[in-house]
Amino acid sequence: MIIDGLQINDWSRAVVDEVRSGGVDIVHATVGAWEDLAGAMTRIGAFRHLCRHNADAIRVVTNVEEIHRAVADNVLGAVLGFQNSTMLGDDPEMAQIFADVGVRVVQLTYNIANHLGASCWEPNDGGLTRAGHRMVAALNDAGVLIDLSHVGNSTSLDAVHASSQPAAITHGNPLWFCDSPRNKPDDVLEAVASRGGVIGCTLYPLFMGGAGVSRHDYCAMIARLADQVGVEHVAIGTDAVLGWDPAALSWMRSGRWDRPAGPDEAPAFPEWPPWFRGPRDFGSLAEGLDGAGFSPTERDSILGGNWLRLFSVVFG
Repeated sequence: MIIDGLQINDWSRAVVDEVRSGGVDIVHATVGAWEDLAGAMTRIGAFRHLCRHNADAIRVVTNVEEIHRAVADNVLGAVLGFQNSTMLGDDPEMAQIFADVGVRVVQLTYNIANHLGASCWEPNDGGLTRAGHRMVAALNDAGVLIDLSHVGNSTSLDAVHASSQPAAITHGNPLWFCDSPRNKPDDVLEAVASRGGVIGCTLYPLFMGGAGVSRHDYCAMIARLADQVGVEHVAIGTDAVLGWDPAALSWMRSGRWDRPAGPDEAPAFPEWPPWFRGPRDFGSLAEGLDGAGFSPTERDSILGGNWLRLFSVVFG
């Protein structure tokens, strides 16, 4: 079973078919980042509409039983998730309400601070707020996985220790591999793993060092991380961005608060490495893990088994 810890695609039947072409069985699919409550519900509705009209190819899954059923039926299973918590507002009850409509992963902050804590891009990180502590408890109660990928380091550490359930970095790499605020220092990596969580190593070029990084070096990074935190805590979260118009990247990064002044300043999607251009190349990644010295059992755990174990613990 191949499970991708995060994709933020503009979903269509063509995108579903491309994801499936790489052997992906289950994907954590982002259905909200900058949206408010109404916007998030609209995104969820649109995704469910896609599933309803492509039931032979994709369905929403909310627990491990449904994951196994999707795999048996040869259908892509989608775990819905938010890359922000702003759509929950200041009401912890929203954690259960969104869980009831299929959202099983919530990232505490996206690219700016919110009332729960700081993002990784903030110059100052005051840690998890009082509202953040209450929301973490509500997410635990609702069976929702807490995602720390874009979250500031102090806020992440507070959240790991406040949570009664394991947390995850669904799409990030070690800071020692690529020096970016979006990547994680040793204390965060080790805290997540020590509480039973999983680190989904990303292939998004900006956070792995660019398109020139070789498959050998990337898979050697995974091997070193497995030695550091235990292979059972290492997985993949590609951060794939299939189907988007090039102009969408500005919104994806900054929403409305920091839009470019003109088209000449709009960011461009980065080039991906030739050995992994997207989810269709999971076979290439598997070959790289074999070459890095992982046993078949370890390789399969990294490609999906570790996410499945975490989902079974958190989703209930």
